[in-house]
Amino acid sequence: MKFTRFYKRWEEKLGTPFEKYGAMVSRYPWHILIACVTINCLLGLGLFRIESETDTETLYTPQNSQSKADRAVVRSIFTDDKSGSNFYSKSTTEQNMYADIIIKPKDGSNVLTTTYVDETERIYNYINTMVNVTIDGTTLSLADVCALRSGSCVVDGDFVFSTAFRTAMASNTISYPLFNFEYLSGAFGDAQSSGGYLTSAKMVRLIFYLRQDTSTASSRSTDWEKKYIEMLETVSSSLVDIAYSTSTSLDDELAKNVNGDILYFAVTMAMMLSYAGFATSGGDCVSDRQNLGRAGVVATGIAILGGFGLVSAVGVKFVSIVGTLPFLIIGIGLDDMFILMSCLADCPVKGTIEEKLKETMRTGGVAITITSITDFLAFAIGASASFISVRNFCLYAGVAVLFCYINQLTFFLPCMAINERRMARHYHCGTCRPIETREELRAKGKPGCHVFCCGGQVPRKRNDNESPLEKYPKLFFQNIVQSLPGKITIAVLFVAYLAATVYGITNFKRGLLLSNLVNEDSYFYTYSKLTEGHFTSEITIGFTVTSTQTYSDATIQSRISDLLSNARADADINPSVTFDWLTDYKSSGYYSAVSETSFIAGLKTFLTTRPDHANDVVINSAETNIVGARFFVLTNDLPDSEERGNIMLQMREVADNSPLPVVCFSWPFIYFDEYASVFSITFTTVGVAIAAMFVVTLLFMPHPLLVVCVTGTMVMICAGMFGFMHFWDLTLSSITMIDIVLSIGFSVDFSAHICHAYITVDGATRKERVHRALDRAGGPIINAAISSIMGIVVLAFSSSYIFKSFFKLMFLVMVFGLAHSLLLLPLIFSLVGPVTEVTVTPKPSVTDVNVSTISVPSDQQTNDDINKPDKTELDNGEGVYNEIIPQKSELDNWEDIFMTIPNGSTPNVTISTNL
Repeated sequence: MKFTRFYKRWEEKLGTPFEKYGAMVSRYPWHILIACVTINCLLGLGLFRIESETDTETLYTPQNSQSKADRAVVRSIFTDDKSGSNFYSKSTTEQNMYADIIIKPKDGSNVLTTTYVDETERIYNYINTMVNVTIDGTTLSLADVCALRSGSCVVDGDFVFSTAFRTAMASNTISYPLFNFEYLSGAFGDAQSSGGYLTSAKMVRLIFYLRQDTSTASSRSTDWEKKYIEMLETVSSSLVDIAYSTSTSLDDELAKNVNGDILYFAVTMAMMLSYAGFATSGGDCVSDRQNLGRAGVVATGIAILGGFGLVSAVGVKFVSIVGTLPFLIIGIGLDDMFILMSCLADCPVKGTIEEKLKETMRTGGVAITITSITDFLAFAIGASASFISVRNFCLYAGVAVLFCYINQLTFFLPCMAINERRMARHYHCGTCRPIETREELRAKGKPGCHVFCCGGQVPRKRNDNESPLEKYPKLFFQNIVQSLPGKITIAVLFVAYLAATVYGITNFKRGLLLSNLVNEDSYFYTYSKLTEGHFTSEITIGFTVTSTQTYSDATIQSRISDLLSNARADADINPSVTFDWLTDYKSSGYYSAVSETSFIAGLKTFLTTRPDHANDVVINSAETNIVGARFFVLTNDLPDSEERGNIMLQMREVADNSPLPVVCFSWPFIYFDEYASVFSITFTTVGVAIAAMFVVTLLFMPHPLLVVCVTGTMVMICAGMFGFMHFWDLTLSSITMIDIVLSIGFSVDFSAHICHAYITVDGATRKERVHRALDRAGGPIINAAISSIMGIVVLAFSSSYIFKSFFKLMFLVMVFGLAHSLLLLPLIFSLVGPVTEVTVTPKPSVTDVNVSTISVPSDQQTNDDINKPDKTELDNGEGVYNEIIPQKSELDNWEDIFMTIPNGSTPNVTISTNL
């Protein structure tokens, strides 16, 4: 009890500044409204400065990761990728510039036939001769932009056109996986082998590497890539299907999605305006609140404008996933709107507009402040993540949530005041012209249609102007929570939920497929699905010795041998493949270890005969020392993201355990770091956010049970998100991490609303308080959930994985939040919820009340007459008591008895009571 009394006092203190603000808005609604619209529109001008970020590496890989630091070290030693003279893909420190094509027989048959190899060669020749780009008046073909080795273009897979390959193909003696020193596994899709020979394959892949050793060469290669895509779109064949891409395809396709789906947003806005109007419709032509509901949507719309404009103006770059935010913010705004409207409906009908807005802000203002702070903090914490995609999304989202909250107070609340003024003046909700009550119109003989469309009065009680969506859905939850079978059903339901959550968590995966970043109708999506599902993925991993060593020394040679042996001992490393210049040099006739100088002299000669090793040794200008060297191992096929992340960590451990100063790096590690770190980053972010939500809840609702309930439901919902990702075929990545961060804020919203409602309503028993809490917050929570789901449901039809995954996880958090707030928490409160000590004063019986006369001059009968009891109420002592006799709290001020009488009238009232 002492906690409850303390909370009541604390609630009063929190509500005081909100009451003062409500009083100010009631006096100056138009001034505040105009200022709000003006400021949001001015800030919206910042959208003219909006810039987009579409670089995949920048967006979806961790900043300041170890792989990026290691790459910088390797680059400082090996400064030239040799793409202009001696290109080998294993030697590059970043993704190579390339053009790629996959050729697949239309009938799905074996590509290893003369017919299909001839067709592949025809397409190959077309690319060589017909894909040309004109730059500064000069026409450039592939030969002018390709990476070179021994003076020829480097094309992976072109060995299929060689006489040796065709001969082996005719005799079914293509050795596999190594054929004439070429690894075939990356060149053939769905390859089948037997006895060391390639027997069949469903597709063949050609990769045209491009020059990138100078800025001019990179620029020319980029222009040629664009022409390549343009020309390949026109290629057709009666025998084969083709899929193609370039090194810039993913970034280009991301740029197409950067503005989100405008059509979907337009549809969503129309749906929200319609839903807000329907959800707030009810009553008659005076009490109807449809326009007020639509004002809530407008308030959210200009919040998006102002928030996005401000963030863009300060230079935060727009990322593709930010396109989902408008759908989300609309749901948040309507959540706040429904809470404020519910609190206004709870206010005494006879109160003045100022009193109503003060009471609304005392309860509703505190409620939406709690949820807005928790949402904002969740995004603020998410903005600290090392993924730029997550950081920028959270910056846009956090500011939009803040503007949404401010607009509820500076746009929607003034609209509430203006609407209350309209009702007090008895104006029509559509025409804003004064009208008569329906009873008066009927008395004048007006037709029924005229009475329905042009008559109305101020609402007498809460449900007079509630819509069906506000009245009836909450009754289901009120009834199920109060019945024993309902309580048992809820308990069983949540036990099953926890079981499914645990199962899902133990089976969910992490990682991000690049195909998931683009629309399904994109040419890059088609290409990626083929490479991800049909081609093996072996990674060349380099070990770079970062300082000068005496390589002629047997000890150094032994350490290098041990390093490579330890790496090959891993189950995911191919034990038979090593790119080791030192071993090859020692087995050659050029080897000399008499001195370091003779060692280097022999090595230089050796490298002229083995250009495949020439890029892996750096000798100082005096030719006296080797200042850097690297060695490579090859992984087995690693189709799974987790396997790729694990092999990176395992090889780093091998390097760390070596006595040599070694850095382990391969350019795909830049992306593998996302696989390895997203789990720890996500759980760290979620943990910090939950702790922050706990503190906010403790500050605004300092009752132990409420804090435990809000925090507990938050943890359960977040756990459910992780668990049910498995059932919806989603992996943990930088994209879904954003949705998890979102879920933290939303998991607090609904539970905070029901907790706040429970602790602030009146009621002598737990059952009564649960009933009234659901009456106050149930409708707004249900409508907020429905509106939020409606806001994102259009994303389910998007062809973008980003939008689809956003819909799936937001749908989950809405359903889970609704279930926890309207089923689990009311069940807990009905069993162990706090109650307030109440001294119940018996109601007087009908015989205790003597109503002599109640008369009002007919010429002064106005809308205030609604407070007179009608005949049915006079037939019921309860009605007489409720309508004529004020509540005990009102009896402290006897002037309140006469507030139901129109101003200027002279009533004759005689009341006697035994209280």
